[in-house]
Amino acid sequence: MSILKKYNRHLLKRGYNGPLSFHQPYRLGHIITFDRRSGFEIVGHISDAHFRLKDFEPVERSGAAEADIDFGTETGVNIDIKLQGEAQIPDSRLALEDAGLLIQFEKKASYLLKTGGTTVHYLENVAQLGQLVHQLYRNKQWNPHWYIITKLIEAERATLLISNSSKARIELKAQGVVGGLSEDDLVNAGVDLAVVSKRDMSTNIIGKEGPYYPLFKANGIRVRRLFPKPVGSPFEQLNKIDPMKAFTLADLEEEQPSFGLGFEPYDFMEELMEDEDLS
Repeated sequence: MSILKKYNRHLLKRGYNGPLSFHQPYRLGHIITFDRRSGFEIVGHISDAHFRLKDFEPVERSGAAEADIDFGTETGVNIDIKLQGEAQIPDSRLALEDAGLLIQFEKKASYLLKTGGTTVHYLENVAQLGQLVHQLYRNKQWNPHWYIITKLIEAERATLLISNSSKARIELKAQGVVGGLSEDDLVNAGVDLAVVSKRDMSTNIIGKEGPYYPLFKANGIRVRRLFPKPVGSPFEQLNKIDPMKAFTLADLEEEQPSFGLGFEPYDFMEELMEDEDLS
């Protein structure tokens, strides 16, 4: 779990989260929560009567992404490409007549995520949804730890590699390739890549046929202070307190409230921290 949490923290720098389990497909409108032991969990969908959102009519939009996803090389990923007839790569099992790729990782939880045939799905009327969730929350009918998937990336094909150590590597042989070979062939349906060797890999999904949902964004209840943060002593400790833990629902009803509700993208950064990161 710690590897996949670190992977998600890398994704946050790209503005997304990714499922910690690859077996359950996500949908727009899924309501999720986060468990420190098992990761993201689906608790239902906004269409379920239990969540009291029957008056909400989602406006869903979809369109081809401007570019396919190519994330992760900045985390310390090195890719060597060998073509047929070229000299062997040092410490490689690819023979002279083979074509393939040697991918090596410099850090624990370094990753490579590539997609092909990428589609973006999103809810257009998020503001309307947020107003309804606000009211449910005020009525004590909404768990503040529920988050709604409002944007979802779908891929026809995907490759996801995550390292388990700074010595991790994976070697792939391209079956039947005669011409050129490139990194883009990691998601090329016309190229069959077979694992020749691997070491210290946490995840190796290679050319997975979709639909595959590697990335999402989720919105949830956020409480914000409505006044500027005071600076200096004695306010330093006050400013460190999460507003979500420093208010009551009654505070929202004051004539001049100090707190306000938002319905914003949530990054799960606190949930993704490990105990050693907090010490």
